[in-house]
Amino acid sequence: MSPADIYEVEFLDAEIVSAPRSLPARIAPIPDEALASWLLRFAEPFGVSPEALLLGDGEIGLTRHPDWWRKPDPLVVAALVHGTGVSGELIRSLSFNDWADDGHDDAVPERFSRQRFTAERPSHQTGRIGVCPDCFAEDEAPYVRRTWTLGWLAACPRHGTLLVRACPQCGAKLRLPALSCGEHFAPDRCRRCAHRLTRMATLLAPEPVLRFQRRMIESRPAGVVDLPEIGKIGWPVAAALFDALLGTVWIDTKQAARDVLFARIARDLSAAPLGEPADSYQSLAILAWMFEAWPARTQAALAMLHAVRPRRQMLRWPNLDPATRDKVGALFLTAWPDERNDGERGWWRAWIDNLPQTGEELRAQAVRERLPHRRARLMAIADVREGLSVEAAAEVADVLPRTLHRWIKRGARGGLEAALERPSGQLSGLQAAQLAEWIAAASPDEPRWRVNRVQNEALRRFRAEITIYVADRLLRMHGPWRRRRILLRRRLTVAPVYD
Repeated sequence: MSPADIYEVEFLDAEIVSAPRSLPARIAPIPDEALASWLLRFAEPFGVSPEALLLGDGEIGLTRHPDWWRKPDPLVVAALVHGTGVSGELIRSLSFNDWADDGHDDAVPERFSRQRFTAERPSHQTGRIGVCPDCFAEDEAPYVRRTWTLGWLAACPRHGTLLVRACPQCGAKLRLPALSCGEHFAPDRCRRCAHRLTRMATLLAPEPVLRFQRRMIESRPAGVVDLPEIGKIGWPVAAALFDALLGTVWIDTKQAARDVLFARIARDLSAAPLGEPADSYQSLAILAWMFEAWPARTQAALAMLHAVRPRRQMLRWPNLDPATRDKVGALFLTAWPDERNDGERGWWRAWIDNLPQTGEELRAQAVRERLPHRRARLMAIADVREGLSVEAAAEVADVLPRTLHRWIKRGARGGLEAALERPSGQLSGLQAAQLAEWIAAASPDEPRWRVNRVQNEALRRFRAEITIYVADRLLRMHGPWRRRRILLRRRLTVAPVYD
């Protein structure tokens, strides 16, 4: 065969050459599947990348950004409709095309994580996802859910388990491949070490966290988030408020103070200690705990962390536009107002306001105290001295508000030492006899009374505070209930010593 040979050629219509043929749609999209995930699955049987299979030169430039599919360009949608035969409406339903706002906050990986507030240059890597091993275990063909790509999502909406964002074997971050990738698409395996993610043990998120996340997922498409006790606010304002609240936790706070807060959150949510599974879950748990009893728990958190005043907190966010800043500042001040309301000032408030010691000086005195009850009372009085409400200060001290009111009122009558002293627990003979008669009149068929019931009755009748030991002794001596049988302590088995 030589270059001089003559070949028979046929000219084709230019329109036919430039336009891709409609391919047989062997793989249909699955509800809540991410658009990029479906395209990768669609192209896999052909052995080429989705970019080469479905897009022309004009559309390829529109899909270079990893998050192009969140709000795809109409030209790209038209090319996919022509190439796959799937309707444009169905293709757009696999994206966030109908969600309000630009969705930038949704694409940021682990949007509210700790490193967003503590790192000098937070990571802005795109295309990262979280996955649910339990969902993969149920899938006939593994695929990536659209909701998994939300940067602020912490748990699977179906199973309630924490999403996995990094391979437990090699530590590689999980992400969606680009459309130019022609490799085998297996989202249930790590792309670096091929570890099978379905074999992972999963952790269940607490119900309050799932409830708060569900509220965000349901209201986010409209761009208006409905928060408990606050109402509906725009997503940009809600995201800025979340940033401000989480900033108070992470910025300029001490680890010891954060440990106290995290222990309280874990206790109230009946969950494992925060910080172990993932930053995204940790942040969502903090927000869920705060908004479950807004604003009392936020006040308590600020007090536990010894955070600066709200107006100073807002100075941390200079890049917010003025309108959003004003709305966030107003919501922040409802959680911890700068000004005290004169209409709610009790007669004891003058004593608190005129204490010679400041809040910091009272806390310093608490550190020097040897007795735990005096330390706790000094810390609570210091919180109220700095403007915290009695209810919030009582939440921090882990006591009832009426108990803290009693400490403060005793201090207003007799000075700070009177507030720190424990009651003597002494009753007169007549008072003890009246309480004994009241206890003996109880029905033996009803549950045994608790000591706090006797304490409250002594306070109501005689304005006398008795200790739990005195109340327990009265119950045991005069109660009509059968005596509790005290079992002998089992002898401790000593481990044998082997030579």
